[in-house]
Amino acid sequence: MPEVNADRAFARALEHHRAGRLADAEHGYRSILARQPEHADALHLLGVIALQTGNLEPALSLIQRAVALRPDAAVCRSNLGQVLERLGRDDEAARCYEAAIALDDRFAEAYNNLGYLHARKDRLAEAEPLYRKAIELDPRYAEPHTNRGNLLKDRGELDAAIACYRRAIELRPDLSELHSNLLLALHYHPGYSPADLAREHREWADRHVRPLAAARRPHTNRPEPDRRLRVGYVSPDFREHPVARFILPLFREHDRRRIEVFAYSDVGSPDPITGLVREHTDHWRDVASLTDEQVADAVRADGIDILVDLAAHSGRNRLLVFARKPAPVQATYLAYCSTTGVDAIDYRVTDPFLDPPGEAGNYTETSLYLPRCYWCYSAPPIPVRDRPAPSRRPGPPTFGCLNNFAKVSDATLDLWTRLLRRVPEARLLVYARAEPHRGRVRRALREAGVDERRADFVERQSLVDYLETYREIDVALDPYPYGGGTTTCDALWMGVPIVSLAGRTAVSRAGSTLLHNIGLPRLVARSEEEYVERAADLIRDAAGLAALRRELRGRIESSPVMDAPRFARDFEAMLRTAWRAWCERRA
Repeated sequence: MPEVNADRAFARALEHHRAGRLADAEHGYRSILARQPEHADALHLLGVIALQTGNLEPALSLIQRAVALRPDAAVCRSNLGQVLERLGRDDEAARCYEAAIALDDRFAEAYNNLGYLHARKDRLAEAEPLYRKAIELDPRYAEPHTNRGNLLKDRGELDAAIACYRRAIELRPDLSELHSNLLLALHYHPGYSPADLAREHREWADRHVRPLAAARRPHTNRPEPDRRLRVGYVSPDFREHPVARFILPLFREHDRRRIEVFAYSDVGSPDPITGLVREHTDHWRDVASLTDEQVADAVRADGIDILVDLAAHSGRNRLLVFARKPAPVQATYLAYCSTTGVDAIDYRVTDPFLDPPGEAGNYTETSLYLPRCYWCYSAPPIPVRDRPAPSRRPGPPTFGCLNNFAKVSDATLDLWTRLLRRVPEARLLVYARAEPHRGRVRRALREAGVDERRADFVERQSLVDYLETYREIDVALDPYPYGGGTTTCDALWMGVPIVSLAGRTAVSRAGSTLLHNIGLPRLVARSEEEYVERAADLIRDAAGLAALRRELRGRIESSPVMDAPRFARDFEAMLRTAWRAWCERRA
């Protein structure tokens, strides 16, 4: 191929690539390489396509060849780092990013990538300056704004995080995942009402869902109300993740005479839990390398009757699959009990405590009520012989919170400092995996006149060590306004009562549904003062607390929260109700 023709062919392939036409771009790059096997740019970008589609080993080989041909190309080094990072080779990835910066100290993307790697490894003090440098070098580069927003959100600095997300959205209004980051973060902030959340979700949908409405096509599913249903579940979290822990009991207990289970797994790096989830499905579809349109086509080809989203606006969600309406009935469940804003999702799952009568919230979906509990919890996935006893270790009276630190809002810290002033003999134990998180707690205590030495911290732990930590806690404190789910269940199973404040949003009433279902509604507060009083009274009643701790594991094990067969029947009845409504509309 003459050089001028190769240049034209490469320009055409690159145009396809930038427009998202990956198949056309791949064909173009391969045509060039068939004639010029050492065309470094074609090798590099063919490797980038392999990375984009989840084919990591080919991506590694192709980009390594490009680096060998172009050792001075910073972009090749940076993209090689991304492949190595996806393969779990973090130290090598870091060296690639550092080499890219050494080659081009104004290469914003390499600073951002290195910052992201540090943040993922909990080296947050190293990550933030790298994000700032990337922004300084390229103020219109959206990703470091959203990554810095994630970092700030994780340490509870919500106003600053939300400002970062809004800036990222201004820069890249076309990227729905950046906009989803904002929506998730708003739920952590006590200043956003249900009406505010509904408005923000509608704005997301106007931007990202409305343009896809034309892609919706009629469904050919047989409108027979009582036949066996083909139910699909879509999630990036069929792995070691709370979603997998809560969905496994349902998958195990689904009545296969009535329900045929399809799982659309967007897991990039499967683990043993992925295999366990897969064992309890009838059909497994790996969709990590597929576009939203391709996933929607796969759902249609499978003839799914009811498609269930398990991610909402959390990371790697596939809401734009649902926007295309590939199944006649669509619902959202589990990731967070709010709204998606997607008009093509017909239903959201809830229960009478998350959405009490008269407090149904502002949702684009119709609420489908489970009669008892939103969650179905199973004991932690460790051998019975290794399960910690729920007995209390000796030590001073201790309040504790092992939730994701992003939930420790300023409102939460205010409640905790008031509580420590009320109970001066008590200590506070908090999961805070990095020094900036801990510094924020210490600062709040100092400003409230509480000795900061009364706070202790734990970092990221193994599952067994995390459960053992509950033996150091007398009373768990639910954060506000985004309460715990998995952590609340784990605390109760480990014999630790939890005090929760029920607020205006469903996510603030997670503790309410769990405590009501185990027969402890008295631990649900309706005001800030009540939250402080109930926690203080509970920890000061040593005899009553000891008696309650002894019975808690039995309470949760015998409650609807851990009754998987009954939960599955309730869930199936709810799905059947939604299906029959669709059949009636088709009649």
